[in-house]
Amino acid sequence: MRTKLSWIAAAAVTLAATLGITLQAVALPTAPEPVAPVTGVPSPCPTTYAWPGDDVSIDQIKAGITANFGFQLTGGKWTDANREPIRILWQTLDAVGCTSYVKDLQGKVNGNVGLNAGSISGFAWGDWSLTRSGYVTLDFTKFKQAIDSGDEGRLTRLVIHELAHVLNSDRGSDPGYWAEFKRLYSKQGRFTTYAGSSVTETFGDVVGYYVGRCAANNPYDTGRFDAYYDFAKDYIFGGREFGPAPGTTPDCSIPAAAFAAEGPASWVRALTGE
Repeated sequence: MRTKLSWIAAAAVTLAATLGITLQAVALPTAPEPVAPVTGVPSPCPTTYAWPGDDVSIDQIKAGITANFGFQLTGGKWTDANREPIRILWQTLDAVGCTSYVKDLQGKVNGNVGLNAGSISGFAWGDWSLTRSGYVTLDFTKFKQAIDSGDEGRLTRLVIHELAHVLNSDRGSDPGYWAEFKRLYSKQGRFTTYAGSSVTETFGDVVGYYVGRCAANNPYDTGRFDAYYDFAKDYIFGGREFGPAPGTTPDCSIPAAAFAAEGPASWVRALTGE
């Protein structure tokens, strides 16, 4: 590609000389820097707030979540024992930072949604405003099951899913995006086993799996849900994609740690084998 661009630039200079035009400089387009993958998200937004690392106290990390992402925090599970689930939460929020996702969902509740690190009875790993009113509750103890099983992408999907319920909390007024989703659901039907025949849970999973492309058994990898994918892309994330087109399984094997240690060039080499 670089050779082709150089040839085009040289041809432009030659043509300009033939026509008697003086060119000060020919600016070649440059490829954007590759973005390091994070847990569950093969193509996240460029990092705005990097995970502060293991040497930073949990209290400092909590303050960073509030300052950087706008969530008030409560609950007793913001502890060193849960540092890995907290990292995944932080990086998931940053992964959608170049979109209006968090701003939009906060706007539905006057900016008052918070995150509660607590225990959830039953099988659920997260909920919106059930365990604690006005908070997305996340059970970090249960999160460790996904970490131990190697399906950390499930946690990214879960965080985005529960936040999608906040975004959808205005559905009673039947806003345009919700009317469109109900129309789409009536045609497309079931998306996941978990969501079943619930249109609200289907909405949560359509949005959650869109970001969490590395979650195991992601329905988008099958190529059967392009319409749901396009809905999330166009109505929720303003055209921003977090992985390859539906029907293509993303490469989730490149560790973010290698990128952080060696920089963008190492990640390009890992992708291309060069």
